[in-house]
Amino acid sequence: MKLTDDQREQIADDAATRYRAGESWREIAETYELTPQYVYRLTVARHDITFRRWGQQPIADVDEVVQRRYDGETLDQIADRLGCSRQAVRTALETAQRTAMTRYPRLSECRAPSDDEIVRITELYEACPQAPRNREGARAVRGSKGRLLAEACRAVIDDGVPMQTLSIALGHSTGWVHWLLGCHDLRLEPRPVRTTARRTRSEGDG
Repeated sequence: MKLTDDQREQIADDAATRYRAGESWREIAETYELTPQYVYRLTVARHDITFRRWGQQPIADVDEVVQRRYDGETLDQIADRLGCSRQAVRTALETAQRTAMTRYPRLSECRAPSDDEIVRITELYEACPQAPRNREGARAVRGSKGRLLAEACRAVIDDGVPMQTLSIALGHSTGWVHWLLGCHDLRLEPRPVRTTARRTRSEGDG
């Protein structure tokens, strides 16, 4: 049966997403009862695709993914930073979880902040002066009292609470604690970005 233009577009969009997530052209083509070569041609005519060798799955460095996840980054943020698919990040985390008590003890130690920790940090936040020209209740956190607040947050992070988790528990945006620590030079040591997605030859026989 001849495909309509809309059907071709739909197949190409689906194929691009699935190929980037790790499926082969053959697996995708079987869904539509088409040949891999035809699906490949439909897709590359409409999408910019980075190709991999036959059977090669997109990968992400497990150590890098674990560290970034521990720091509170989302799966999408990690995938974007490392230049790989979201599925590759999930696969790396699943690999780490299987050996969490041996190779990756910090991953197994990730936790939510306790009620006492939230109360203590909230008290330190409220002790900071009112921020000028900001919404009611917002505090200026760059001074000496803000430093005490940042140090308390850093202590909780060092004890196993991801920054993003703590930010949300405190009622702020996901990057608030990261920003606060930056104000007082208390951020964790930065890591160089390593592109772990495998970039290979651009033939379409993969």
